[in-house]
Amino acid sequence: MVSLLTIFLVFFKIGAFTFGGGLAMIPIIKRDIVSRGWIEENELMDYIAVAQVAPGMIAINIAVLVGEHIRGRRGSLVAVLGVALPSLIVITLIAALLKEFADIELVQFALKGILMTVVVLLFSAMIELGKKNIYNIWLLMYAILGFSAVFFFNISTVLIILTAFLLGSIHAYILFRKKVKL
Repeated sequence: MVSLLTIFLVFFKIGAFTFGGGLAMIPIIKRDIVSRGWIEENELMDYIAVAQVAPGMIAINIAVLVGEHIRGRRGSLVAVLGVALPSLIVITLIAALLKEFADIELVQFALKGILMTVVVLLFSAMIELGKKNIYNIWLLMYAILGFSAVFFFNISTVLIILTAFLLGSIHAYILFRKKVKL
């Protein structure tokens, strides 16, 4: 059985060394959680999908689900504390010190470097999720249409998610009816 302290420390590390939020955390969560044998990769992908559509922050939602999977409610609480505490500490320090250090060129370069890291992590998460979840032409079409609607036409992601849910449900219903008729 995995100790609560170990869960806390692993999620604390994930929260401390990941910039860019929940989607940027996916490759690191996958590496640290799946490699320890705490959860299977396909289960983690299911949890990530649920975390994305559930209200709230993705990182917290993933921590809740994975912590619950590993050690129940206590594991869930400890994982959430672990993943959230580094952000709380960093934001508090930044808020207290930003005015004094914002004009320093080294700080500006560090922030630009962090931004580039976030872009790479988000791209990596997108590729990883796509490889696991886009396995036919319909899903690829939904992904391209959803991306295009958000990126090119600035349509709300909430509207895109709801539309994708509706279209996916109709598509699944049609496929189910065809199978029943055969």
